[in-house]
Amino acid sequence: MSPHWLSKDRLIIYPAAFLVIYLSMVLFLLARFPAGVDERGHTLTPDFVVFWGASHLALSGDPQGAYDPVTVAAAERLTIRHLSATGDWIYPPTFYLMMVPLALLPFFWSYVAFMASTFLAYLWVVRRAAATTLALLPVLGFPGACLNFVQGQNGFLTAALCGGALLLLPRRPIWAGVLIGLLIIKPQLGLLLPLALVCGRHWHALFAAAVTALMFLTVSVLALGPETMQAFFGHLGGFSAWAASNRNLLLSVPTFFSFFRLLGLAASPALLIHGALALAIAIATGWIWRVCPNVALRSAALVVATLMVSPYLLDYDLVWLALAIAWFASYAVRHGWRSGEREMLVLAWLLPLCMTLIHRLLQVQLAPFILLGLFLMMLRRVREDRMRDGAGQDVRPVDRNAYSSISP
Repeated sequence: MSPHWLSKDRLIIYPAAFLVIYLSMVLFLLARFPAGVDERGHTLTPDFVVFWGASHLALSGDPQGAYDPVTVAAAERLTIRHLSATGDWIYPPTFYLMMVPLALLPFFWSYVAFMASTFLAYLWVVRRAAATTLALLPVLGFPGACLNFVQGQNGFLTAALCGGALLLLPRRPIWAGVLIGLLIIKPQLGLLLPLALVCGRHWHALFAAAVTALMFLTVSVLALGPETMQAFFGHLGGFSAWAASNRNLLLSVPTFFSFFRLLGLAASPALLIHGALALAIAIATGWIWRVCPNVALRSAALVVATLMVSPYLLDYDLVWLALAIAWFASYAVRHGWRSGEREMLVLAWLLPLCMTLIHRLLQVQLAPFILLGLFLMMLRRVREDRMRDGAGQDVRPVDRNAYSSISP
């Protein structure tokens, strides 16, 4: 049998080429955006300026003002007076509390500190998931990471929380639960985690997650004031309606809801169809976590399923795919590759870069179908393993040593 085209050499050369392009982009952007903004008021990172503005309002004693578009826009322009465009603050008080310290630094250095710290956490987690130094260049060259850097978003932070929790789960369930509880900063990304914990019978982690989430929410509301929670829910409805009808935004939303909306379907039936598909994916994920003892395989499936069940997430959230790719690759290296699996992983690796371009060329949002193909590939592996091992018992004990080389 001839060797596969995706050799170890190509795993180094291709990501390294992407990395060279990214570094060239960095030099260009630093030259164009000194101190994070150019002379026309365009920012180096369009989303992080909103984080900084909300932080400024909290430090100034007006945290609820972040949920008012006029107030937060004025806060953003306090430092960048000729800012060409402003954005809305749409995050819950839990994430807000984390972002409060940002305005203690000037905008550019605040961006550098936030992105560097969250990227290092993300890099450490993905490297542990991959369990090989060969993964370092593919992780650094991953287009999803570049996209998150450019937008100045929180994808590294949420991916590090989820990935860290799943790595800790077999041996440190309480700490895993704490990290899961902290994902309340972005609740739509934690929808399947409680289900996975229940189906996997990780009761200690589930309890720790619930307590952490409740305590974190309570502290956030007490620190920022109950008005922030009221303002958050008051602003959420209007933003959801706007997001469901904004075509430019939907191009960056890799969900089935976006697929049907871009085809012209009304929001309500699109949401209904998305919900039915999400329910089926959730049931399949629960089954995987009930019967699959392999930590890497079930973790990869959970990550991909998470990216499909929420109707609203954006392209920078696809940075989570690095976790799924790393876990499935480590599983396949140990258990053998099937036809088409490496090609599917390459497609997933390229997805954050190509998603919007594919839609503009084909006028179809293909991202959710690529994610579904990735999930079905993992589901097939779980089913094959179960058939090979000889089904008979409904629940097989988790092999805590199966991933001991990378577990904390």
